[in-house]
Amino acid sequence: MLARKMKIKFKDIDVGTTPMLLPSFSSRLNLHPSKIFRLLSDIVTGPFLISSYDYFYTKNFPSITFPELIFLDSGGYECSVDLDVSEIGLFKPKSHVWNEKKHFESLNKWNSEIPTVIISYDHPSKRENLDKQIDDARNLFHKKDDCLKEILLKPETSKLPRVNINNVIDKIDSLREFDIIGFTEKELGTSVLERMINIAALRKGMDEKDFQKPIHIFGSLDPITTPLYYFSGADIFDGLSWLRFAYDEQTGTASYINCFGPKKEGIHVSMYVHWVHMVYTNYNYLRRLEIDLKKFKDTQDFNIFGENGQFFKKSYDDLLEAIGGF
Repeated sequence: MLARKMKIKFKDIDVGTTPMLLPSFSSRLNLHPSKIFRLLSDIVTGPFLISSYDYFYTKNFPSITFPELIFLDSGGYECSVDLDVSEIGLFKPKSHVWNEKKHFESLNKWNSEIPTVIISYDHPSKRENLDKQIDDARNLFHKKDDCLKEILLKPETSKLPRVNINNVIDKIDSLREFDIIGFTEKELGTSVLERMINIAALRKGMDEKDFQKPIHIFGSLDPITTPLYYFSGADIFDGLSWLRFAYDEQTGTASYINCFGPKKEGIHVSMYVHWVHMVYTNYNYLRRLEIDLKKFKDTQDFNIFGENGQFFKKSYDDLLEAIGGF
């Protein structure tokens, strides 16, 4: 069984446990942080992810007091010039200059009493070999002893759109100084199964070298892919889907809010009210899913997931067949 539970510690103090589902916020939603944080402060108590890019460029960025752990992301997603056609409900603001210097300035500007995970620099046009990525992250985090450190590993060349997991496994000894190892979902494979296989291969390689650090998958926070990646060996998951789609606890699916909202609550209700209700419901759903994933680790019972149970079991069996068991 590749699914696991881990404690995340900062200075010998427990600051979180995995599996960890991270609600995320981004300027790609075309909402000022002050508006979304006022809403979220009423419901969010667990870990939360924001962008270093947004923190740097947003005037009067509000003080955040409600999560128990904050992830300060790399900024590569917000400065991207392309808009993925699959990203329904996202807005593409005008991009600002984003580079290592500005990311470093943003990290130094960050001042919070809440334990924080800082994430290495990312830009969609930057491609470096793994040794250079590791050295750059090490230099960025130099003397940042007041935060947990996460390295986000990327493809090594523009001709290689996916991360080479075998190369990552070969570099495990060089990754030991980082607290968390991260990857974007789409850069792990073109299909969900390919991504699951790569996550499982990495976990097995880490276990063989007694490298017990959490694996973070960026861009996966939904009722289907999050459990599948958890079964494969990943530990931390974040994404914007909870602010874009309505999660249905009965069916374990995500639906387009403009269809789901009017059907569930009536066509007379404003779309903003639909959205606010969706955000509250989705956050509660994520907390429930997080608990169910922890229960699964203890019981290995796919029936915990209701209607999705048999699908998850078949998918997990397909993974085991592809990797030859474990």
